Amino acid sequence: MSTSPDDSEDVRAFAATLPESYRRNFDLSAIGAHSKIARERESAPANVGSFFSSRVPGSAVCVVADDRPGLLATISAALVLCGLDVIEAEAYTRRVVDRTNEAVDVFWVRHEREAQRKLRVSKDEIDLLRTTLIGLLEGKLDRRRADPSVRPPPTPSASETVVRFIEGEDGVFSTLEVETGDRSGLLLALAQALFQQRVQIIGSQVKTTGTRVFDRFHIVEFDGSPISSSRRLDIQVAVISAVDPVGDLQPASAQLRS
Repeated sequence: MSTSPDDSEDVRAFAATLPESYRRNFDLSAIGAHSKIARERESAPANVGSFFSSRVPGSAVCVVADDRPGLLATISAALVLCGLDVIEAEAYTRRVVDRTNEAVDVFWVRHEREAQRKLRVSKDEIDLLRTTLIGLLEGKLDRRRADPSVRPPPTPSASETVVRFIEGEDGVFSTLEVETGDRSGLLLALAQALFQQRVQIIGSQVKTTGTRVFDRFHIVEFDGSPISSSRRLDIQVAVISAVDPVGDLQPASAQLRS
């Protein structure tokens, strides 16, 4: 991607509104693509675009929308409805003075169907994802078709599931770590469980290695306050139930650092 000096300045200004971890993880070309997706959103509820990335196998997709509770669950539902699996994901919050916080979420995706997994996600599929997401955000599409409870149950697995809170440097338990076996629609199930627990995801990292998934969610209460000690166990149980909705298919353990 070639940029003029003015364009480069705009790209750097965009990057400055995002966390340091975002600037560390993406080069100027990717940031430029994300900036363009954000700019072209204008007044739409969301915008979706693809960009080049060799960092992770799969097709790289950026979603930009006003940040709100349940947004990651809604994006995950749109991906499921469009037949796309998440390989990795990173979620960031963009803070701009006198404007609503904006979510800049990046996904590396592949087709859910095994026979299509070597095919790149096409422009038409990106357009469909955008339309589907906007329809869900505006309440014009029925998201129940993507609900984990009405989808086929996960394949039985001997994989252990670990759900634990990690204490930050400030002593606050704001990071939830989930390690489990990979399956289609898992991110939707996890994000929906957290939303139903009335917590907001303000950042996340999702990574798939072989058949294992390693997810980290940075969460707060809907009002922005930290997660209290009395709430942590309920959240862990809800997440484990989302991973294993039919019960007793796989051993699960929850670890709570105190």
